[in-house]
Amino acid sequence: MHVSSLVHCILLFSSNLPTSVSAQSSSGSSDCTFFAINGSSFAESTHFTHYRFYDFRNIIDPLPPPVGQSSGLTASHTTNDSSWLLDWGPRNQAQGAANRVSIPVNYLPSNVYVSPANEPSSDYSSYLTLATSKLGNDTQSAAEIGFLPATDIVYVSLRVLARVSGTPGAVGGIFSYCDDESETDIEILTHDPTSQVRYSNQPTTNSKTGVPIAGATANDSIPSSNWEQWNVHRLDWLPGQTAKWANGVRLQTSTVNVQNTTARSQVFLDMWSNGGTWSGPMAVGGSAVMEVQWIEMAYNISGGSAPEHGATVCDIDKVVGSPVPAVSGGAQNGLYWNIWTWLCLVILSTTWLA
Repeated sequence: MHVSSLVHCILLFSSNLPTSVSAQSSSGSSDCTFFAINGSSFAESTHFTHYRFYDFRNIIDPLPPPVGQSSGLTASHTTNDSSWLLDWGPRNQAQGAANRVSIPVNYLPSNVYVSPANEPSSDYSSYLTLATSKLGNDTQSAAEIGFLPATDIVYVSLRVLARVSGTPGAVGGIFSYCDDESETDIEILTHDPTSQVRYSNQPTTNSKTGVPIAGATANDSIPSSNWEQWNVHRLDWLPGQTAKWANGVRLQTSTVNVQNTTARSQVFLDMWSNGGTWSGPMAVGGSAVMEVQWIEMAYNISGGSAPEHGATVCDIDKVVGSPVPAVSGGAQNGLYWNIWTWLCLVILSTTWLA
């Protein structure tokens, strides 16, 4: 009797095993309905509705893309060719001197281009370049790209694998911007030590007194101690908090001057100088570049929203450029084991007591 009950229990258990017992599911981002990030309770409680990955590491033909449309409101989109230009618009604007100290700046699309790698690497053969230079007529030529599919972003986790090099007097920026009073920045200044990156939530000073606002800005040393090397720079704008990271290490967290939900913003990367007190002056003939292997971002266009029952939440921090389901098959399999183990114990205990 006891043996037959045990056999019955084994058969019952085996017939209800899940079809897959892999430790982790593998799914393309097209299967994801929400996107999650790691890092803090703020981060883990925020789910994003949109995901993008732009890979510049092996673009064979950097010519302009064929006529087409941006990725628009598509939930997930990745690209590894010149079609990135459908989603990112190079700035084309002449900007006059802001004051008597600074000089005019011309943002030109020709300063944004895909370059063949100038060093051997098995990881990449090309990268995106944003360039700035000081011209003989005492003007600055600069570069900026803006994310086109969404100009009403509310909350974003933005990651950029980049390096900066060149003449002192330039600024490499990675930022979310609504206006000068609502902006969060990662900035690399070429006159700073190569270990230092500046993190800010604008405004950083009191407009009436000029006194710095405590907690609105910080200068931190990145783990590699060298922004001329490849580093993953990360900016998180979350409900009530911003966080800035380098190479997986959170370096600055602030609740001061955080962009609010009415500050619908756009994402930008730029490389510029205006000779002012922030960038510092660049020597005539000087130049600097920010080179980018990839851009990854998860964002909302109308604030965070909680996943509904049955939604597939994917973690973007597991594999670069390939979100994976946040709940692994292992967790599901554990649930199956617990349920059927409990049923078997009930059957066996009932048999023994009979």
